[in-house]
Amino acid sequence: MSLYLSQFKSLIVTPVIHSLPLPGDPVARIELTAGIMLKESGLIWLKQLGGGPAEGLGQMEAVTHDDLWRTFLPYRPDLRAAVMQWLPQKYAQVPIPDTAALIGCEYYAAAMTAVRFYRSPVALPPAGDVRAQCAAWKAGYNTAGGKGRIDAATISIFQKAINA
Repeated sequence: MSLYLSQFKSLIVTPVIHSLPLPGDPVARIELTAGIMLKESGLIWLKQLGGGPAEGLGQMEAVTHDDLWRTFLPYRPDLRAAVMQWLPQKYAQVPIPDTAALIGCEYYAAAMTAVRFYRSPVALPPAGDVRAQCAAWKAGYNTAGGKGRIDAATISIFQKAINA
């Protein structure tokens, strides 16, 4: 069983994206973030299958999560503050939140997924452009060496996120 995509996109991803001071078209960022999370976890898996290190609906590895907090967010205080509002209270007073917050809070996972993509050098793809969103996910989130592929199944996943 998974989360209902339309509700996840409208009730979780949309308010998170609108709260983050990120440039570009918020609709495109909402579609991309929902697509990334749907592709990465199916909106089902909170821990990577097979015992891998990725956690949360965005399937972020702890090394990536912690690096964002050490080398990126401290230099963007407005973005850091916006992300922190989505953290569960027990993590609000620590310099680097535990990655368990990615599992326990879908809002925080969505915020960190969006920040991870924003940090990449890949441009935000246009809203509604499924192929561009797939390519952006692969290049800016999954990475060239990652196991993810742009194929018919991936295109279908991102189309569902766009349509939701």
